[in-house]
Amino acid sequence: MSRRAKSDAGALVYGGIPRAHLMPPEVAMRRRESARRRSLIALSGLVAAVVIAGVVASFLYAAAAEQRLAEERRITDQLLATQLQYSEVTQVRGDLQTIADLRTELAEVEVLWADALAPYLSVLGSRNVVSEITVRSDEPAQPQLGVAGPLRQPRVATVSLIVTTPDVPRPWAWIRAWEQLDAFADASIDRVTLNEGESYDVAITINLSIDALSQRFAPEGTESEGSTDGSEGSDGSEGSSEEGDQ
Repeated sequence: MSRRAKSDAGALVYGGIPRAHLMPPEVAMRRRESARRRSLIALSGLVAAVVIAGVVASFLYAAAAEQRLAEERRITDQLLATQLQYSEVTQVRGDLQTIADLRTELAEVEVLWADALAPYLSVLGSRNVVSEITVRSDEPAQPQLGVAGPLRQPRVATVSLIVTTPDVPRPWAWIRAWEQLDAFADASIDRVTLNEGESYDVAITINLSIDALSQRFAPEGTESEGSTDGSEGSDGSEGSSEEGDQ
């Protein structure tokens, strides 16, 4: 058995350094508590410093936001003052735009009845008298007139006439002459009545096509085309009036 083994077995070892813990255990415990307390104090100081830094940063950010808000309010007040200064101009521009929009809507369905009916009335001749005229056309924001019935043409306006004739009327001849006009869509003979004085009342309905629209506020190209069509229609009306007189 070796010497190391013998010493481990509990043999006496001579020449060793004596060691003894003379300090009470309370002192060591107090030192550990002091070190722990210093660590907690340092951690608490660090937390307090972070909180104070956050509060200061929040205050600075709020102050900057208030400054920006005050600047935006100043700019808004300045813009409102400028807008109030030119409020009349803004109102006039709005009124002009409203008028332009209304004019456009009305122009889309406008019919100049005096000009539109002149060629039709000229076909009747000088001996026939129109005793009653009723007109109707498309209106803005209202349903369109549409087609009067099967095998009829689209229409934008309708004219109802009561024509008093001294002789036996020939309304089919009038319709044949009206068919030569550009704005004519179709027509129908509603009734023929014999009066006591040997005169006749002819009720007839004329439907006008889209060519009857005035197009006064249309673009220049469209207006020129409409005026060209109108001149051709006037030539046709002269020819048809001559035919009606015959």
